[in-house]
Amino acid sequence: MNIGKIRFVNEILTQQMNHWLLYPLALLVAGASQNLTGEGNSMLLAWALCSLFPFCFFLIRIRVTRLFPFVLLHLGTASLSLLIPAGFPAGKVVCIFCALGYLLYSHVLRLKHDTVFSNRIHLAAGVGMGAFSVFLVHYLEIGNWDNCYILSLIAGIALYFIVYYIEHYLHFLSVNESSAGYLPAAEMFHSGMGLVLAYTILGAGILFFSAQFAWLSGLLQPLKNLLLGFLRFLFSGHSVTEEEAEIPMAEEQPQSNMGDMALPEPGAPFWLWKVLEAVAIVALVAVICIGVLILLVKLFKLIQQYRNLRLHKTRNVVSADAVDLREKCELERITQKKRTNFLAALSPQERIRRLYKKKLLSSAPRMAEEDRNRLDLYTAAEWERKLETRGMAQVYEQARYSAREMTGADVRRMKESCK
Repeated sequence: MNIGKIRFVNEILTQQMNHWLLYPLALLVAGASQNLTGEGNSMLLAWALCSLFPFCFFLIRIRVTRLFPFVLLHLGTASLSLLIPAGFPAGKVVCIFCALGYLLYSHVLRLKHDTVFSNRIHLAAGVGMGAFSVFLVHYLEIGNWDNCYILSLIAGIALYFIVYYIEHYLHFLSVNESSAGYLPAAEMFHSGMGLVLAYTILGAGILFFSAQFAWLSGLLQPLKNLLLGFLRFLFSGHSVTEEEAEIPMAEEQPQSNMGDMALPEPGAPFWLWKVLEAVAIVALVAVICIGVLILLVKLFKLIQQYRNLRLHKTRNVVSADAVDLREKCELERITQKKRTNFLAALSPQERIRRLYKKKLLSSAPRMAEEDRNRLDLYTAAEWERKLETRGMAQVYEQARYSAREMTGADVRRMKESCK
């Protein structure tokens, strides 16, 4: 059972789920642009192309370890948003903001949280954003892309349940990886995923067909007429014909002289809705700009704080009652370096420690991902077994933890062990 491939597929599904749950916000901007400037479309193709940005940033996170290539590759990939054919200026701006948002999120994941995998948007938050966008669209009468809203929401819900199952499956394996008994991981995944896909596809189909109100209303019309006839019979005591059910329309009376207070035309929207629409657009743009500014400030602070991009785990906090006897090798670069004597840096102890670090760092590209994540957790003896060296752990432990004075012969022994 290849767990790495499952994690990779789960990351792709998580990215697409998050991307399409945000699609109603892009449709809201497109509808506002169409209502104000007359230019706007559903942005379906442009938004689908924007879904490639999180995938490209994920590949950069897992392949690039140095800071400046990491940042430059992100900026180069985000600049491709200028080439996306949106069809109208506001759509182009949406694509640019989308690429910048994914760029900043990728930096936060790598620099702050020290992970390469994305977090999924909670289903309630995604449905809430979609409902809010649909409400504004119908309330302000902007845009007319109901099917796009419905399809994006259904796709997001379906992907959410698939990702939810995969994440819990991976969590179950991580919890039970130390179990001594046989664990049928492949059988569990295939059987569970089959059921999840079957129920998800069935539920998505029900949601899709029930959302097509045009043909569904035609099927339900006879039932509606039957129910209305039964209610009329129940409350009036006799059946009411269609002629009796018709409500007579009152004749339009001539308008009395009301001075200059003329009523608005039937098709003209009330002036207050135009004001609220403009205020909502300005507030949305202001919120986006403030959010981007805050993320940029945090990004620059993170770049100053973290100089290297090697994956490392949070150190285990050891209580006063317990003692961790493992020899940990501190491979991370310390931001505030202590001033040391030049002669002390040339001592055999420091030379041995540098040889040990150099051996681990040179072997890191050929390590498995799990080993790279535990550079500061494995002991020297564990690294000696993994790297298949002889005598490296003994010399390193004597140089760092013992009171014995190291000599040039010990340095030569360390060089021979690290070859």
